[in-house]
Amino acid sequence: MQRNVLTDPDFELRSELGLLQTYFEAFDNLVATLLEYDGNMLEALGLLAGVSKSHVACLYLNTPDQSAAYLVSVWRDPDTRLADITPDPCRTLDYATYPLLADTLAVGMVLNKTLLELPLAEQMLMAQIGVRQLLCIPLLERGEPFGFLTFLNDCEKQRSRSELRLLSMLSNHVAQAIVKDGVEQELKCNQQRLRALVGVLQDMVFECNQQGVIVSVWSGHPHLPPAEMLQGRPITSVLPYELASELVRYLPRTLHEKVSTQFNCTLSTPQGPIYLLTRLQPVQASNGKSHAVALVHDVTSLMLENAQRKTMLDTLNLLEEAVIDLAPTGELASTTPAWAKLRALDLREMKHDLGKPLFAWVHHDDGLAMVTALSKILKATDPILQRFRLIQENGGHIWVEARLIAHRGPDGQLTAIRGVLRDVTVTHLNEQQITQLALYDSLTKLPNRLMLDSEIHSAIDRARQENTKVALGFIDLDHFKQINDAFGHQVGDELLVNVAQQLSSVLRENDVLARWGGDEFVVLIPDLTDLTVMRDISDRLRNAARQGVTINGMETQPTISLGFAVFPDNAESGEELLSAADHTMYHAKHTGRNNVCFYSDIVHLKALGREHVAIQSRLSTAIRNNRLQVFYQPIVDARSGEVLSVEALARWQDDQSGWISPELFIPMAEKVGLIQELSELVIQQSFAKLREWRDAGLTQKLMINISRSQLFQPQFVTQLNERLMQHRLRAEDVVLEITESVALTDYSRQLRHLRQLNASGFEIAIDDFGTGYSSLSQLHEMPAQILKIDVSFALRLHTEDGRRMMQAIVQLGFGLGLEIIVEGVESLETARFLQGLGVQRMQGFYFSEPVPSGVAELWMRLGLQAKV
Repeated sequence: MQRNVLTDPDFELRSELGLLQTYFEAFDNLVATLLEYDGNMLEALGLLAGVSKSHVACLYLNTPDQSAAYLVSVWRDPDTRLADITPDPCRTLDYATYPLLADTLAVGMVLNKTLLELPLAEQMLMAQIGVRQLLCIPLLERGEPFGFLTFLNDCEKQRSRSELRLLSMLSNHVAQAIVKDGVEQELKCNQQRLRALVGVLQDMVFECNQQGVIVSVWSGHPHLPPAEMLQGRPITSVLPYELASELVRYLPRTLHEKVSTQFNCTLSTPQGPIYLLTRLQPVQASNGKSHAVALVHDVTSLMLENAQRKTMLDTLNLLEEAVIDLAPTGELASTTPAWAKLRALDLREMKHDLGKPLFAWVHHDDGLAMVTALSKILKATDPILQRFRLIQENGGHIWVEARLIAHRGPDGQLTAIRGVLRDVTVTHLNEQQITQLALYDSLTKLPNRLMLDSEIHSAIDRARQENTKVALGFIDLDHFKQINDAFGHQVGDELLVNVAQQLSSVLRENDVLARWGGDEFVVLIPDLTDLTVMRDISDRLRNAARQGVTINGMETQPTISLGFAVFPDNAESGEELLSAADHTMYHAKHTGRNNVCFYSDIVHLKALGREHVAIQSRLSTAIRNNRLQVFYQPIVDARSGEVLSVEALARWQDDQSGWISPELFIPMAEKVGLIQELSELVIQQSFAKLREWRDAGLTQKLMINISRSQLFQPQFVTQLNERLMQHRLRAEDVVLEITESVALTDYSRQLRHLRQLNASGFEIAIDDFGTGYSSLSQLHEMPAQILKIDVSFALRLHTEDGRRMMQAIVQLGFGLGLEIIVEGVESLETARFLQGLGVQRMQGFYFSEPVPSGVAELWMRLGLQAKV
């Protein structure tokens, strides 16, 4: 008989038991599902929806700032009438917009409402989906909500308090699973970060217990066993003996005394020794026992670097150069032992120099130059080169060359001045000797043309500033040729020396007597305010020369012819002054010798000036009409006679005056501003001829002279390369000759231009070397490959001083790694002497004078073997 539910007293109890049975079964299934939880909550939501008879179950998690919740996962009953697609407003819920939901969850309570029981905001939200019944259960961690589960129905559904409690219980397990998963994910991330950090350090890190068993390995080392071989194994059985023995030694102390321990060990490998720095750090394991973490750091590169640094320091200590560090204020902070040698100190006394200013040992005459050099360091980034005298402990001094450079910190501020000091006393004295030989006549010891030229320009500059006058006199020794021919060169030289001494004895202190060449002298009388002084000195010079001179027991009374000119009365420049005085002296000779003439007293000399102007005018026309020719003088290998290269030289045959000496027309071209056009003419003709020679199979290089105006021209390098391209030539085919004096004019600017030429592929030759005052440091910095020794030095080889001078210059050139070419070789004897010095490249009339291109081509093909 069927019972009436309303009258059955056991119905409610049986319903409650059925509900419990259903939820307990769901509990078992949910727990089993959550045990395999991998971040996907869909299966768990399906179980919860099924037991709660919900059409949709959703998981929301709070944003980090707890101001909103975002939808994580949705389970939907296929047969439900609720919307298939979750609308955007339901994907992120702003708690400020839905206060009932926010307040209910904030206190950890369940929100269970029908649609009509909800506030307007929640009603509008749920209506979009078609929800009639809403159930929200908070997810708590330590009593604080971090999200919620939502159960939606498309019809109103009544749930008892027991069911809500059971559903909350199941939701709590979901919360625990999510929290646990988050903790595990964070732990996994931390472990990954730790492994990444250890990996970046490139260190091996492992943990071992009190029994010496490795329990964890975080990273490895290429020369140690991999992690899979170490895990769970005793350190003595898996690690190399050198490392294991040290670990066994220090591990007990680390564990018992709970202090960090550090030690070094070296592993022997086929690739060489590996140096390890190991640190043991005590830690507490999860079981409460003491463990130790070992950090094994490979310091091989550091050890090798230190060894290399020590070797470098030991090497520096072997050098004769002193390496110094100066404080920004100039005090000596540190130095190598070579400092003691430079200062002539006992090595044990060197420490007393530390802390003292460098200027304590700089010669007082060089102090200003050193101040200037050090001040440049404050602005410069390149090394500064400075030569000075270093005071030694005994009071003497040596010449040192200092190469100094600023050391700056990251902020650009000067932190130290570092440098290298080397003894250049021998080099400096050799340079002085070469300068002496280059600036003074080797026979009479008087200034030569080069020094005279400098003195003339200085005197004229002063005269312009102080409104004074400068007198210049050419002096010629009368009948010297007859004396030389009759008694020989030795007697003639002795006569010149005696006359030079007598002439010098009657001059004022600031007057200059120079030997011009042969039997000619030049006297320079500067700072004149009264021309009667010039006339008085001229009389004294003539009388001094007439004093008797005894040579080899014979007494002679030489006479002289003098010609004087005055700046600014008779000339406007040093060159014009020399020319005017020279013409005046020849007039004095032609009017009877033993005579003195003054330019202002000779009217007819103006005719000479008119002829000079006429030649200049014809030169201008000849250059512009391409009427000059290019001759070629070979540079010969003195061993084989092979022609190695040819020098292009301008030659001029004037229609009226015939062949004009280049010593006349080239300075004339420079004076009137035609030197650039003349040089361009030589380049065009010689490049075209070189192209013909290349087409004919000849490989000799072409040497061309570069003038000062060309080198200063900004577009010169570009234009020269364009000329090469026009003739299908390369920069390697051409050697550029720069006279030493030109290269030293505006030295820093010229050096930049020379480096540009060198970078373009041109070889650079320093021409007329020995006439330009270059110091060793300047010559060392010049980007040159060839040194051409001036003809004047070859002409002095008949004297002992000349031979010594040539030897010094050749040794200097070879020491700088330069090829040597000696100009002015006029005899086989000269060539043999130069070969004895190691010189193989020579140029001069002995081999060939400058010749037309056809003859030059013949020499290039056949060589000059007959000359060697």
